[in-house]
Amino acid sequence: MEARSQTFFDIHKIKENYKRVINDFDRINELINCKRDRFDSFIARNMLHAYDHINKRLASKPGRGLLSWKEMLEVNMLVHLGASGDHRNDYYGFVKHTEERFEARFPMVMKWFDRHEHQEDDPYKIAAGLYVRILSQPQLFIEGNHRTGSMIANYYLMLKGENPFVMTPDNAVEFLNLASDVKFTSEDIRSRFKRAIGWRDELARMRIFLKENALPFTTDVMPEWTPDLYEQQEAEDMQNLLRKRRKVMQPRPQS
Repeated sequence: MEARSQTFFDIHKIKENYKRVINDFDRINELINCKRDRFDSFIARNMLHAYDHINKRLASKPGRGLLSWKEMLEVNMLVHLGASGDHRNDYYGFVKHTEERFEARFPMVMKWFDRHEHQEDDPYKIAAGLYVRILSQPQLFIEGNHRTGSMIANYYLMLKGENPFVMTPDNAVEFLNLASDVKFTSEDIRSRFKRAIGWRDELARMRIFLKENALPFTTDVMPEWTPDLYEQQEAEDMQNLLRKRRKVMQPRPQS
């Protein structure tokens, strides 16, 4: 069998897409069932740092298994607190509590994953299952389950040579509505029956959605990406925006 070349998340393409999501989020928030905090440049920046972290994992350990528990924790810290070490020090108590919560719930997620990975199920089914079991009650992390779950699911899809899912203005409403169903509909898992069927409806819907909305936000070349590079690009974007605003505000010459 011919070896499959490694692909990476195209962070620059994802960044341009996130600009569109940010600009369109007021419309998106009006259409979804449960209103959300604004998807802004801070969230986008942290997501891009997480994609860069996963790209480095793909480059250093191609063809390996799912992210380790330490790597999953790191992805969660990146999407929620960003790449700044100082910022994490400010939230030391939160970080410690997150680690304790994650350690208690992580085996449940891996038990499901190991069983279905062994059966060689459809990659989109397993990706959907990972996302659902991270986001649904009891959630794996204190904050950032939605973003972390999508990252871990996408990492698995990349390992399997499949296109990932990235939220765009076109698919955001359906995706966020599905995420709300996962998070809020199946809260009562105390009964044996509920534990046995385990969010079956939500998993099936998410599997179909991910498969239908997977897009080639990928590249064959490892993208260059550092926090400094991001800040430089943000500054350039802001300067371009200010130039456009000044041009619009300039008085027109009298005829």
